Amino acid sequence: MHNWSDEDVDWVGIDGAAEYIGRFCARWGRIPVRDYKEKWGTVRVYCDFGVSGLYWLVRPRYIYYRWPWWLKWTSFGGGWFWGPVSRLVTPWQLWVYRRAYKNAVRRWPHLRQEILACPDFPELLEGL
Repeated sequence: MHNWSDEDVDWVGIDGAAEYIGRFCARWGRIPVRDYKEKWGTVRVYCDFGVSGLYWLVRPRYIYYRWPWWLKWTSFGGGWFWGPVSRLVTPWQLWVYRRAYKNAVRRWPHLRQEILACPDFPELLEGL
C-alpha cells in the first residue's frame, strides 16, 4: 500500500495498468467491468462473470439499461436461456481475466506487487 505523499511510486503506471485490465476484460471477454481505478497505490478492477442478457453482452461496460423498453425481453426473466449461455461463456471470461492480469504484469513488471495486491478474484491469479 502506498500513500499519495510517496514520490517514488509510478502512479501513472498503476492507473494505466488498471485501465488496461478493465478495457481488456470488457473487450475480449465481454466481462461486465463496473469500474477500474488506482486505490491506495494498488490496481482495482471491479467486475463479475457470466451473462444475464443480450444488452450486457453487447455493452459490458454499461451499468444501466439504455435500449428501448420493448427490447427488455432480451435481458430479463430469461433464466432458462441465459443460465446455460452463462455457463458456456464463463470459462472464457475466467481465461480472459487471468490473461489480462498476466499481460499487465508483463507490461509493467516494476508494478507486479501493486497489480496483484487486491484483485476481485485472487484465486484465479495464483501462480502469476
